[in-house]
Formats: sequence, structure tokens, C-alpha cells
Amino acid sequence: METQHGTGQDGPAARRTLLRRRWFQCALGALVFAGVAFGLYVWRQYRVLTSATYNVIDYTVPSAPRLVAGTGETVYRIDPTQSELRYAVDEKLFGQSAHTAEGTTNGIAGDIALNTTNPAASRVGEIVANVEELHSDNNLRDARIRADNLESHQYPLASLTVSQLGDMPAAIAQGTTYNFRVDSQLTVKTTTAPVAWDAEGSVAGGKLTVQATAHVKMSTFDIGPISIAGLVSTSDDVTLTMKLTALDPSKFKIPTEIAAPASAPRPHDSPSFKQVVMPALEANCASCHNPGQVGAAHWTLDTAGDAAAISDGIDTVVQSGYMPPWPASTKGVSLLNSKRLDQATIDALVQWSRAGGPLDVPASTPIRPRGGPPVPSPRHDIVLQMPDAYAGSLDVPNDYRCFVLDPHITQPTFMTGYEVTPDQREEIHHVQIFHIDSSQVAAAAARSGKDGKPGWSCYGSVDLPTARRNRHAVPGFTGQAGLIAGWVPGQDPVVYPDQSGILLEPGDALVLQVHYHYDAPPIPDRSTVSIQIDPGTANLRRIDIINPIGPVEIPCMPGAVAPLCDRSAALADDARLYGPIGSLAEEGLLALCGKRADELAATFHDGIATSSCDYTVPESGTIVSVFGHEHTLGRTFRLTLDPDTPNPTLLLDIPTWNFDWQMNYALAQPLHVQAGQKIRMECSWDRALDPNRPPKYIVFAEGTEDEMCFATYAIIPDDQGP
Repeated sequence: METQHGTGQDGPAARRTLLRRRWFQCALGALVFAGVAFGLYVWRQYRVLTSATYNVIDYTVPSAPRLVAGTGETVYRIDPTQSELRYAVDEKLFGQSAHTAEGTTNGIAGDIALNTTNPAASRVGEIVANVEELHSDNNLRDARIRADNLESHQYPLASLTVSQLGDMPAAIAQGTTYNFRVDSQLTVKTTTAPVAWDAEGSVAGGKLTVQATAHVKMSTFDIGPISIAGLVSTSDDVTLTMKLTALDPSKFKIPTEIAAPASAPRPHDSPSFKQVVMPALEANCASCHNPGQVGAAHWTLDTAGDAAAISDGIDTVVQSGYMPPWPASTKGVSLLNSKRLDQATIDALVQWSRAGGPLDVPASTPIRPRGGPPVPSPRHDIVLQMPDAYAGSLDVPNDYRCFVLDPHITQPTFMTGYEVTPDQREEIHHVQIFHIDSSQVAAAAARSGKDGKPGWSCYGSVDLPTARRNRHAVPGFTGQAGLIAGWVPGQDPVVYPDQSGILLEPGDALVLQVHYHYDAPPIPDRSTVSIQIDPGTANLRRIDIINPIGPVEIPCMPGAVAPLCDRSAALADDARLYGPIGSLAEEGLLALCGKRADELAATFHDGIATSSCDYTVPESGTIVSVFGHEHTLGRTFRLTLDPDTPNPTLLLDIPTWNFDWQMNYALAQPLHVQAGQKIRMECSWDRALDPNRPPKYIVFAEGTEDEMCFATYAIIPDDQGP
């Protein structure tokens, strides 16, 4: 390790409650914050804005096998300039009502050998469509579907093989329209499945026209349904339409080239990119989406050309309020450092987007952070680096490792801010920082390095004896003991609010718990924590972190048949995955919150489940910040002080949960509370957000496929002098 220093009630019932809470605090401590790490794996998988470094789309006609006319046949070859394959799917964007999204490709080829005297004997050659060329009214949607659903950079062609023509007429007359059926095998990516088409067609003057419609499910071909972290969700059902015009090549020249799709008509008036749009992007987007920043995994904003490449998407995300990220609503208490855009900026970005995203600067012009709302930044008074570089193994893809960081505290000192600098950012899912005393430092030293590697394995918790010093213990159940700080992708450096901090006594140290996730050979990591400190004699006050936690009961969808849809089987599976705590945690939470499993399960309707838990504020003091947490099925979150009274106070309201953006919210006006006031946490989940998830009864547990309901609030206690 390297450091750099710079400038109640009594009685049997009450005792049972206390014992239950003490047991549950010990059992659950390893679980609560560990769930964040598992969820962050999903954070990497749910790509919101695909990188602007797109493949260049080459609008050419694919090659298809050619047929040779047999007796009584005439071969017709598809004219791509007059033909198309179209999809239509129900889509719901953040903050908007459902609508139908449509996309089209004209890159289509194939031959049809028509026998007009014996139509049932007609033949259809393989029809090939270039799905890389699919385009819609939104270039963000197109890029996302190409990259993450169709994977069309790797699998550009879909193919259709006709197995049978049904309901064909006895003969075909020129100029007459006939209805018929086409049974086929459709291949998309690596999946082939049967698809039936309802069709109508006619032939006249060497031109064959056919329109065919089919209904398929995205899930059949492993391309959806699409659900992107609260931004957009689609139905699984897609309508496919082929409009084909095929020509007799002996009479017509068949085009072999197609033009790139024409842009939709755009208004001519647009704000200046240089004077209006670029400053807005630099103030509100670049700090997150520049290369190497957390948002770059979603969309890389490096140059003006990157913005123009998804101008339609910028319209979508800013007008809906999805970006810049600020999931909290305006209901309840006022919150500091809102990232919401003002209406004038939204209007300017939308106007520019709808004008086609024109640039009045070179596309290579860099976009760099400047301006924007100020974010408090801590001093780096002490810089603590991991003692040695650590590299795990692909044999343990989810690796929890703990390291002691010793700031060498020799007198009472307040830690008033911190910044975590991950070394191998791509390997690190999250970091937690624990406060330990001298007795725990000795225990950690005895464990560290015993397996021949720096630190020690610490799945879920630091796994050290209880601290001897307990002078500042908070009464009641408060969550994971000793946790004082953390880092997740996208988190800003932290300065503790309202002249407060974590009080460190002589001999105290920190434990850095890192969750590594490896999907490539590990690169040695040596991450750093920088802390801001102030003397214990300073006019500062101790801050405590309180963690309300609630149960989760989400049954399988009606009609789902799977062994793990049985609640008992699901609990047993959680015990297999996570040890005894996997099945005990939910039962403890139900008892703690006075709920029954069947009571919560009865709230499940149309795929939506709800839960709540009431706690009491454990100590009088001032609440300065709040936080909520769910996993990827999260739908809504709410934290309310004094519920069921004439004057409740809404501390945090998230009407559309967004797993990608789980923020700490500082109160604009810190709120004084009294010990014993009721505080209610409410969570809801929606199975429609991940309809392809394997069926399982879901309870509170730490895996990606499980769910959580918990909050934190930071309180400055009254009982520490003026």
C-alpha cells in the first residue's frame, strides 16, 4: 500500500424483534451491496446508444441463386429498385405512448419461375435480403438494431427458402390478382424457422408483382424483443411484408444497384451547430460520452460527426427526458445538481436534429467537456493505492477481492470526500470502501496474501470480525456495517454534504473491496482511492448511512411452466447459488417488514409486482441525501417520510426506473427528522422489461436474474454537540 500525504419498548416481543434484527443484519450484510455488482454486468450488456463508429453501409444488391426456366415456365427476377422487405413492430419510448416502428430494406434479390398453366408447379428460388441496409425514421434505432439485435455487421443476409405454394389457382390469367399461401423457411443470423406468408400477386406484360405478409416473433430468431434500460421496449411480435416486383430478364434490364435511402424531408431552419448545439453537447454530454468515460460504452461522442451520425437519436433521448440522465421526478423535496436540460436547450437540439443534424464545422471537430453545472470535487489530501497489482483468473469470472488501504491516521480525522480511480476500468464492476478499526486491521493482515495473491477473497462482504469500537453505533437495523463509500461506472467524485464526514480514529484504515468481472485474460489492476481529510477538531459532524431494505416476491407469468416457478424450488436454487443466505434473506426481510409471501405475490398483475416496507428513523438528525436501488426489472421506486399522515414528505420519486443511472441525490434543503418517524420504501417491477428471461419465481437475492428493493439515506445525527 502506498500513501501520499498533502496539505424503546421492553418485553419478550421487543427482545424477539431485536434478536431477529441482529441476526438479519449479520446475515444480510454480505448481500445488500453485492447485488449492485451483479447488476452492473447487465449494465454492460444493455447498450443504450451504440457507438458512433459504425460500419459503412454499402447499399448494393445481394447475390441470389438464379433459376433456369423449365417447360412451361417463365423466370422473373426481382427488381430491387421496385421491391422491399419491411418490418413493423410495436415500440414504446421513454415518456411516450406506444406506436408502430417500421424499417425497410431494398437490398433484395431472387428468382421466381412461374408456370401460368400449372401454377402449383411454379418454383421460387432462394430470396436473399440484406438486413444491414434496413433503415427507418431514426438513425439511432437503425444503428442499435444492426449492431445488437440483428448483428448484421456479421450476418448481413437473411434468406427465404420456399417449401410449398398453397391455394394456387388452376391457371393464371394476365392482369388478374390471385390470393395464395407461401410456406417457407426463414433464416436470420444462425436460426432457421418456418414462416407462413399470406400473399397476393399478378402478372402482366413481363412484370410479376407479389405482396406477402407474415407474423413472426423476434425471440424465435434471437433478435428481441428489445428492451433498453428504460429507453425503449418493443413487442415480441413483428409483421414482415415483402413487396416484390420481378421482371422477365428477356424483356427488361434488371438493376443491379440501388441508391442509399433518401432522407426524409427536413425543415431548412436549424440553429447553428457551432454556436448553439456544440456548446450544449460540451456542457451536458461530453464529460460522460467522451472516449474512456462511462457513457462511451453506450455512445462515443468524440467529434461533431459523431453527433450528426445519430442526430435522430439525440432528438429522441433529450425530448423524452431520458438524457442527460436524471431519473428522479420533480415531485417531493428539491434535489441538488439536476442534470435536466432547460426547455430552450431541448428545443434547440430537437430543431437541429429535425433539420437533419447539419454541421457548420468540420465533422472532425473535437467535442470536449466545458461549462455545465459545477460538481463538487474533493481534494486529494491522501492518495491510497492498492498494495500490489492484482490479477485474477478466467476460472473465476466474478471475483471479489479485498485490500487494506492504510491512511496512517494518528489522531481523530474526518474523511470529508473521496475519489476512486479504477486502474483497469473494463475489468471493474464496482468498488466498495469499508471503515475498519485497529483490531480489524490486524485480522485483515493475517488473511491478506494467504493464497499467494494480494488481498483476500471476500465475496459479498469484507468478512472480518466485528469492530471493537462501537461508540457511534446506530440503534436498530441500518444495513451493512462499516460501508462508507463506493464507486460504480458513472459516479462523480464525492464531497460529503453539509459540513459532514466519516470520523476516523487513530489506527483506523479502509478496506477496498473490488468486484472484478473477467471476460478476457485479466490485466493486473492497481486502483487508487484519493481522500479529502480535515482534522477531528474541525467544525464538522459525523454522518451515518442508513439502509432500508424490502422483500421481493415476483411470480412467473401466468401460463409459464418451469420447475423454478415454484417458490420453494426457487429458494432452494438460490441456496445452491449463494449459500444458505440465498434462501434465508427473503424470509428475514418478510419478517422484518411484517409481510407475507402470498400477500405480496397477490399484487402481481399483468407482469407487474409491488412491494413496500416501513421502517422508523433510528436517530434524530438531518437527512442530506437519498438513494434507491433495484435491478433490471425495476419499474418504479419511491421513498416517503411520514406516509399515511396529512403531511407526508416525498424524499425520492423515480417514476421510470433506469438501471443504468442509479444516483445519489443530495437534498437542496437538508431535512431534520426525529427518531421514530416512519419512512416507507416502495418498489415495483415489470417482467415485460425482460420477457426472454428464463422463468423463475424471483425473490430478494444478489444475482443478475434476481431483484432487490433497498434505499440508503445519509443522516447527520444530532447527538454529537453543536
